[in-house]
Order: sequence, then structure tokens, then C-alpha cells
Amino acid sequence: MINFLRDPDRIHQQNYERIRELAALDHFTLDQQQVLIQMVRAYGDPDLPNYVQFSANAISAARKAIKKRNNLLYDVELVKQVLDESLLYQEPMSFLGKASVISHAKTSKQTRAMTAVDCWKPYLEDAIVLIGQSGTALYRLLEMLKEGAPAPALVIGAARGFVNAEPAKRLLWEQHEELGLECIVVSGTRGGGVLAAAAMNALLMMQQGRYV
Repeated sequence: MINFLRDPDRIHQQNYERIRELAALDHFTLDQQQVLIQMVRAYGDPDLPNYVQFSANAISAARKAIKKRNNLLYDVELVKQVLDESLLYQEPMSFLGKASVISHAKTSKQTRAMTAVDCWKPYLEDAIVLIGQSGTALYRLLEMLKEGAPAPALVIGAARGFVNAEPAKRLLWEQHEELGLECIVVSGTRGGGVLAAAAMNALLMMQQGRYV
């Protein structure tokens, strides 16, 4: 018989113990550490905290938005798939499958995720926005905010890839104060829907008093 750990509770516990041992978390607040631990667990890379930035009031803004049951908006379906349904207080929205979004994206030769962002306008004020894949969606969001669209409470910027993602996230970080935004940003080419959803799951867990 191969000797390996089988007990799910012990596996769960030891995952968190190893993350705390391996990840550099000391210079983050306790609440920020909770978010990072879930992100590291989802991503499998203890170096990830070196690439995550929190704006000054990101956690408190998230808490207020969750308490008020504000809208949740996301860019790609993977984000929704990874969100823990047992923690959600409402159905997240994306509009990716909307017929007009699909049609306009094709005719304008732009991404569906970017096109769908225009449908966010009525739901954007004080919402929590999860960008887990599309740099173009994040760019379009920033354009809309500069045009006067209402600001969300929090943007989780975790777009990934080698085109658009890194500069879009850098622009978010550089302009978040000017735009009146709180944000959590995964810098560089790292990212993905799993990371955006993991951060959101952590925020929802903390709101319910669940800490690891």
C-alpha cells in the first residue's frame, strides 16, 4: 500500500499550515492574509503574495458591499464556476451569453468580455467587480469610469496573459485613487478566474466570521 495522507480534514488543515510556512505574509494585515491564503491555495504558488497589491481600504469596502448585498459582476464563466455557491448572497452577473453582446462582439471584432462590460452600467455603482481573465474587459471598465460611469466598491483585477492583462492591471493600480476605486490587483502576467474567485470566496468567508 502506498503511504499518503488520506484524511480530508488533515489534508485541509495541513494545506493551510504549509501555506503559512512557505508564503511571505507578515507584512500584510490579518484580513489581507486571509484573502492571500485562499488565493495561494487555489493557485498552488506560495510566491503569489509577492505579486498581490491591496488598496488602502479594499477589505473594508468589500465588507460594506457584501453587507449591503451589492451586485457581483464578472468577466468570464470560470469566475462563476469557482465561486462558492454556499457563500453567495445573490446571482453574479456577466451578460456574456446575451445575444446582443455576442452579435456586437463579432461585428466590432472585439472580445465578448469587453463588450459585456457595457451592459454593467446599470449595476455598477458600489458593486464588486471580478476580472479573472480579460485585459480588454478591464480596459473597457476603466474607460467607462473615466467617461463618468458610477464607481464599483471594489475591483479584483486578476486578468492573466501576455497581451493586455499586465498593462491593464498596472493602469488600474496607477489610477485607482484618481477614479475613487478600491482594488485587489495581481500584478504581471499571473492571474485567472480561479484567483479572482478565490479572493471573493475569502471575502465572503470573512463576512460570515470564518477565518483559517
